[in-house]
Amino acid sequence: MTSPKRTAANQRNAERSSGPRTDAGKRRSSVNAMRHGLTTSIETSLWVPHLQSLQALLESDGLNPPEARELALCILNYERNVQSHRKLHHAIRHLRRAANQLTKKCKGLTI
Repeated sequence: MTSPKRTAANQRNAERSSGPRTDAGKRRSSVNAMRHGLTTSIETSLWVPHLQSLQALLESDGLNPPEARELALCILNYERNVQSHRKLHHAIRHLRRAANQLTKKCKGLTI
């Protein structure tokens, strides 16, 4: 349970954290999800073959076509988000390794 002191601090921080304020910042943040491809519809993405086969599998399990399609879309959206998350963590690990190697090399240098 959150203490009253922590709640007050959170509210003060929320007042200061209002998101981008300039027009340029608003434009930049409005396309974040598009940049990562997460706003693209499954039906227009590379996931279409998976959608059709997953829908057919769900229909063979007894779901009617609209329900099977909706469930298939939900499953593939979840998988797409998981895949995107994995790519991000892979990139972060790579950058950390590179930074560690650079730090080790620079320790012996004198300026």
